[in-house]
Amino acid sequence: MRAGSSTIINDPIEATRVKQFNKNKWFFSIGGIGRDMSYQLINAFLLTYVQFGVSLELIQFTTLSIIIGVGGRLWDAVNDPIMGAIIEGSHLKWGKFKPWILIGAIGCGAIIILMFTLRVFTGWAFVAFLVVAYLLWESTYTMNDIGYWAMLPSLSSKEKERNQVTMLTVIFAGLGAFIGQGLITFFTPGNVVVGYRNMSIIIVASLILCQALTTFFVKETPRTEAEKQSTISLKKMWKTIKNNDQLLWMAFSLVCYSVGSGLLVALAYNLYYLEVGYDNQAFYFIVIFGVCSIAANALYTLLANKLGRKKLQLLSASLAILGYIGVAMLGWTSILPFNILTLALFGVLIFTGQTLFYMATIINMTNCVEYNEYKQGERNEAVVSTLRPLVAKFSSALQYGVVTLVLAASGIYILSQNISTMESQKNFLSGIKTSSEQIAYLSDIQDYFEIYELAQDKEVANQQIETLIAEDGLTQYQLKVSYLQSLADCKIFRTSYINGEQVGEPVDLGTWKNLASESLLSDSGTTTYLYSMELIDGGYNAANLNFKTEGTIAMRLWMRIAVCGLPIILIAAAWLIQNKKFKIDEKYYNEMLVTLAQRHSEAEQKISTEESSVENNSSEESEN
Repeated sequence: MRAGSSTIINDPIEATRVKQFNKNKWFFSIGGIGRDMSYQLINAFLLTYVQFGVSLELIQFTTLSIIIGVGGRLWDAVNDPIMGAIIEGSHLKWGKFKPWILIGAIGCGAIIILMFTLRVFTGWAFVAFLVVAYLLWESTYTMNDIGYWAMLPSLSSKEKERNQVTMLTVIFAGLGAFIGQGLITFFTPGNVVVGYRNMSIIIVASLILCQALTTFFVKETPRTEAEKQSTISLKKMWKTIKNNDQLLWMAFSLVCYSVGSGLLVALAYNLYYLEVGYDNQAFYFIVIFGVCSIAANALYTLLANKLGRKKLQLLSASLAILGYIGVAMLGWTSILPFNILTLALFGVLIFTGQTLFYMATIINMTNCVEYNEYKQGERNEAVVSTLRPLVAKFSSALQYGVVTLVLAASGIYILSQNISTMESQKNFLSGIKTSSEQIAYLSDIQDYFEIYELAQDKEVANQQIETLIAEDGLTQYQLKVSYLQSLADCKIFRTSYINGEQVGEPVDLGTWKNLASESLLSDSGTTTYLYSMELIDGGYNAANLNFKTEGTIAMRLWMRIAVCGLPIILIAAAWLIQNKKFKIDEKYYNEMLVTLAQRHSEAEQKISTEESSVENNSSEESEN
């Protein structure tokens, strides 16, 4: 029998174990596709969705971001360890990990759909809604996340097998991130509200399907009787983490890496929209990210075997830093213009380097399970694995803080509300049911444009327009007077229907500010009309007129410092910590396994001797 190599296994028990492992590694790792799709939707795009799809005041946006970032992390500090202790102490018939994986996936999936489809709240009510929804999402995702990652080290303790399953898991997680980011990037610009609603449904379906594969087709490693009988208290859990020095150093390193590598993704769309324009061409940058991540993961084992993890991490960190230096230089001269091609060129270095570094980091952190057993006599996979998602979420909090600071202090958020106003009103216009109501809405707002344009005192004009909005009954459309003028540049289209069937292509009626009243036709007999608004139409881009062209040098500098300067510092720090403080290299790990195998053998012999002694005593008593 062959087990992924040319080695023939003669031991039937070992052959069965290897066969099950080969099945497990595929169904476990494939489960990561949907998980990372859903995580990217929240981690990388939630603030983007709010920024460009929801009209909030700066204080409301800042409050929301801080509460999610700081309040969410405080909740994590309680929620993650408790969940780890619950999983570690669970003795369910279905398994130690699988029930939590599936229940968590279904729960957080339902909450994600609510986040992106329920739009009945405005202002502070929306802030409260999203905070509650986020905390619920975090709780259910933690249930799934800890269960999933805690299962990984239990699949095998053999170094080659663990490298295989870790590599596959990271590859499929990267594939999920690539698919999620690609779909969102391609389908949401210019259609934020409907686009995110549709994406949330697709991504949640993928999450539940992929996690169902892991739940129903992965066979958990049987636990020993001692493990079945064991329980773990919070005190013991904290002691486990505190006494595992290698785990703590890895956690510190992973915080630095996660914050540094995540800032480019978190601010990528603001950077791209500010430098290149508001369109879906950033999709190709995401393609580069996906290809590089998958290729780097596929080559990881070969490179790690040849160089060793420490040398590979030096090489990978250097590649990423070089890529960030390249991005920092784009757009300031004609030699290195900022466009999708040059961004992708340096993105290859960034994503390849970061993927290899992260892969080695995850394996290092996973090996802390054996180190825990080596030093403390217990594996405690769930407790050790609790630290990885806790670190990820703590890092996310720091990211939220940096992103909020940059968007607020630079003025980018206030400027971006021009796009948010466009996206929101596009959604409202499409939701109006009759042509007469649509025409009234279009005409009223066109009147506001004229009042503002003719007014000598713009503040007085804004006050007048705000009064008219209330009188005209348009407050339901959440119009913000300060950003109303951005709508003037949007294009209006008229689509004709006869007996419910579309007739011809939509007719371009021109920009909203120049809309001719005679072009607004009301329904007549079997002919009906539907009016729609577009930010982007071919080469015309109303969003760019109100965002990119209004951007300042100061905004661009803020963005470069955040997406290039900080990552360079933090990734260098992550490498330095692991290089100086982490000692579990390949040689040390193999020595640990030998020692642990000897302990297990001695324990089994002791049990066997005790059982023989009991049997002999029983026989003697029977004879007597």
